[in-house]
Amino acid sequence: MKVDIELVVKASKGDKDAFSDLYYSCYKDFYKFAIYTLGDAEDASDAVSDAFVEIWKGIGKIRDASSFSSWAFRILSTRCKLIISEKIKRRATYNIDDLIETPKEGSENIEEDISESASLSAALSKLEGEERMIVVLSVLHGYTNKEIAEMIGKPQGTVSSKLHRTYAKLREMLGGENDG
Repeated sequence: MKVDIELVVKASKGDKDAFSDLYYSCYKDFYKFAIYTLGDAEDASDAVSDAFVEIWKGIGKIRDASSFSSWAFRILSTRCKLIISEKIKRRATYNIDDLIETPKEGSENIEEDISESASLSAALSKLEGEERMIVVLSVLHGYTNKEIAEMIGKPQGTVSSKLHRTYAKLREMLGGENDG
């Protein structure tokens, strides 16, 4: 996620317009992270909204504007973990239909595309919250293990191990070979 450092600096000084611009520049990436982590559109919107309230409250204390992304994703990550905890307590299930994307126009085998998307969504929904979060940050957002470790507050080795084990788990769920 590319963030305009100037917007972060202005927002940290109380500039509401700059914060609004920052919000709109980050919202899509935040929402993608939340939807893939939580598996529910409404929960994802709530998590992003709650995270931005916290970000607004704390942005004045940020010391290094270039660390905004990892700081903000940590806040969002915490919000997602809280929602997952609440769901576990209520024993709610994920609605994988919210994760299934429509195949691209012009696709030669729409049925196969839908089947693969549904299979991947179902497999993602079976992962633990932290596993799903790490995969989403790595695969969809392109963050390094080090960056992910900073965002979720875990050692880099733990993130690397979890990512490797989660890939193996996903391959097994999707019927692929487990490379070990």
